[in-house]
Amino acid sequence: MIFPRSWEDGGCEPSGHQGLLQDLDAPGMIPPGPPSPSVREASRYRPPAKLILVRNDRLGDFLLAWPAFAVLRAALPRTELVAWVPAYTEPLARICPSIDTVVVGDPHPLRWRRVREVADGFRRLDADGAVVFATRLPLALALWRSGIRHRVAPATKIDQLFYNETLKQRRSRSLRPEWAYNVELVFSLLGRYGIPPSWPKPPYLSLDPIRVGERRRQFFGSAGIPEQARVIFLHPGHGGSAPNWKPEEYGYLARRLLEDPGTHVIVTAGAGEAEAARRVVEVAGDPKRAHCYDSPQGLVAFAEHIAFADLWISGSTGPLHLAGALNRPTLAFYPTHRSGHALRWQTINEEERRWALDLAEPRQARARLDQAINQIRSLDLARFAAVSPRDGRI
Repeated sequence: MIFPRSWEDGGCEPSGHQGLLQDLDAPGMIPPGPPSPSVREASRYRPPAKLILVRNDRLGDFLLAWPAFAVLRAALPRTELVAWVPAYTEPLARICPSIDTVVVGDPHPLRWRRVREVADGFRRLDADGAVVFATRLPLALALWRSGIRHRVAPATKIDQLFYNETLKQRRSRSLRPEWAYNVELVFSLLGRYGIPPSWPKPPYLSLDPIRVGERRRQFFGSAGIPEQARVIFLHPGHGGSAPNWKPEEYGYLARRLLEDPGTHVIVTAGAGEAEAARRVVEVAGDPKRAHCYDSPQGLVAFAEHIAFADLWISGSTGPLHLAGALNRPTLAFYPTHRSGHALRWQTINEEERRWALDLAEPRQARARLDQAINQIRSLDLARFAAVSPRDGRI
């Protein structure tokens, strides 16, 4: 089971959605969703010709909506799915296989002074419906003013008054993964249309293996990494969304990883994180086998590098979820508070490819990192090697 039994006991499952508590990894599983509408009701809720998908916040939040996008794509093959996203995540939205059209919108949270202009923008899209995965009042008001007929969102505070279909989820309790809350929302929508959803499997992002192979050869050549080396990516940044280890702790982890002579460590950096990455390499103590990588070419190039990682290690941050979308093996460190723990922010790679540890108190950091090393050494990462068009392996 993906979902622990405690969720069933928590009494938070909305009526008609018990199927979400079943094993979503089961082949061919079709969760029942809400009861099918009557013929009269179905005539009011015909499958839309165009549907707007609104997820205008951080990278990780956006990527955790991709399973929901995939469910909609499979269930509504003739519907134009329009992603309304901020400029930061636009490049990834354009390569999402579930999305037809990308519209750059305001970042989260929408400002009050922008409500009228944003409403006009939504109206010009001429969509039949909109699904909002994380609502705030100005966004709810803008969609209401737009005149879009069918507006779906989680039931959140006063916002729900401006939607004509809401689903009570109580996400703040963090009793499920964020991606499961998103999927539940689209199950509700499809139930309204009388369409049984199917469950597409990872990966939710697949890149051209020839392009990924070229990236790998270029990087290995410039860094002097042997072709047969195992490469483990460390990402010490966190973007302010969740706590993480200090660069010195990641440096210690890198040094322990490099005790395996066949391993090279690639320390990645986002905007403003290059100094932290250099510090990790310095503490690792082996400049020939510890390398820095930051991507001035943007998120797509970053993804093309993550795609050849044998293992991704980081805190709970956007690039972690990019590795998950690519179905690469991930080991993540999560804070222990309820809103940030491993269950709520679980990655979307296959269950056998994801591992999680809690962030320890600072005085226990080295013991927790040693625990991570022992876990990594017990893994058969060769099973998850990336695919190459030439011989089945990169």
